[in-house]
Amino acid sequence: MSQVTCVKCGRVGDRLASPPLGGQLGGLVQAQICVECWKEWLAMSIRIVNHYGLQPSDPADRKQIHAFMRDFLNLREA
Repeated sequence: MSQVTCVKCGRVGDRLASPPLGGQLGGLVQAQICVECWKEWLAMSIRIVNHYGLQPSDPADRKQIHAFMRDFLNLREA
């Protein structure tokens, strides 16, 4: 498995095997986030969806979830 210097934790860790999301955002996650931090985000995303009552199938809510994700993971554009 290849390695990535994660922008969230700053450590070198395993890169995700494939983009976890479609489009450019998925590519950014794969290029910048390690597997461990992605797992942390998955757990956090459940809490965010439940807390705010978001519906991932709704495009407006999905946009909000992606904004929380960018902030949580400290993602930056390539």
